[in-house]
Amino acid sequence: MKIIVVDDDKICSTIFKLEMSKYGQCDIVNNGPNAIKAYKESLETGFPYKLMLLDIIMPDMDGGEALRQIRQIEKDNNIPDIDKLRIIITTAFDDWYNRNIIINNLDYAYENYFIKSPDLSALKEKILDFGFVLD
Repeated sequence: MKIIVVDDDKICSTIFKLEMSKYGQCDIVNNGPNAIKAYKESLETGFPYKLMLLDIIMPDMDGGEALRQIRQIEKDNNIPDIDKLRIIITTAFDDWYNRNIIINNLDYAYENYFIKSPDLSALKEKILDFGFVLD
């Protein structure tokens, strides 16, 4: 499985990469524009990313805008639902404001969300919910 981690926090992205590398190729980018570029390139090579961990709060372009643009790319390329990128929104802030943004404003475009925590077992469960096989 090909995975991409999008996070401006180097510590978080490194932790996610260490965990996700157990399950396949894992790349890291540090902002929304680089996520969109990497996703487009993966489509062009014929080996697209299957899973994205996308931080919602980033400079340059927030995760919500990156998410909208990725879904538009899929629409423009007539990518069927079964082949669309599975996206887990990540955030370090488990508060009403962030949950409201995630749940109400982005609900149509992502599959799950994960509140950043040292315990990554919940993240693994969310990935398994997609039907991916993790060894």
